[in-house]
Amino acid sequence: MNPLFQNTQLSIEALPSVAEVDWQGLDKAYLRVDLIGLWFFRLVVLGLFLAYSYFVTDFPAGIRWSIAGLWVFLLLLATLLRYLGFRIKGYAVRQHDLMYRRGLLFRTVTVVPFTRIQHSEVEQGVIERQFGLSSLSVFTAGGSQSDLAIPGLKREDAERIRNFLAQKLASDEEE
Repeated sequence: MNPLFQNTQLSIEALPSVAEVDWQGLDKAYLRVDLIGLWFFRLVVLGLFLAYSYFVTDFPAGIRWSIAGLWVFLLLLATLLRYLGFRIKGYAVRQHDLMYRRGLLFRTVTVVPFTRIQHSEVEQGVIERQFGLSSLSVFTAGGSQSDLAIPGLKREDAERIRNFLAQKLASDEEE
């Protein structure tokens, strides 16, 4: 056995707790951006269904409006779930990693160590641009399953985090 190799066992109680993380919430305007995307797509689909069922097929009016009512109910339910889920989403930039938390029913906390990051991008869609928001995408060495995207950041904050990550990567390459 190699006397230089050590692999000491750590106590679970000695590890830092995720509960102690100071999570930064997403910008409140992102909830509006998210809901605009949700409603726009769903209402277009509903309109196409109603037009198709009225002009192309012989759908009975009662069934057509029952399906439309169910669609609107599901849209309202999805809106409520997005609102509640928005309150849970958050991110944290720590000394050695970047964390992102999401999920209303199924919580997910993704931690990306800086040593795994290949590069990062700041992206901005049409609706996001109107609200001054951006998404930060982080690409890792582990492939697409380990990539991370944090939506709903103010443009300045996303740029600041991206620049910090770039500086961190450059300083790690020099060492």
